Amino acid sequence: MGDEIKRHRWGKPKPPEKRGYGKAHRKIRKQLFADEPYCRECAKHGKQTKATHADHIIPLCLNGPTVRSNYQPLCVVHSRSKSGREGAMMRMAKKRARQNMRGAGNE
Repeated sequence: MGDEIKRHRWGKPKPPEKRGYGKAHRKIRKQLFADEPYCRECAKHGKQTKATHADHIIPLCLNGPTVRSNYQPLCVVHSRSKSGREGAMMRMAKKRARQNMRGAGNE
């Protein structure tokens, strides 16, 4: 047991290219940070925080396009907060879908 390699519960992570972060993403990301070096959400509150994440406004998992208009620069705090909200939203949607499937079988 001591010699076992601990695996992540979702398995081996896919490379960025397989997750939709290929050449087009890298190009847009570079241009985004050149155009807007500060977090867009912090700017709404009068703060200047260096952006470190090129965030998809409409997430890739919801078929968000890899185009410049679908990107926004975010700091770590705002990126993680947004990702957490989106994850919770997806979990709730899946839960409702499962409940609806169970309810449809009882009619």
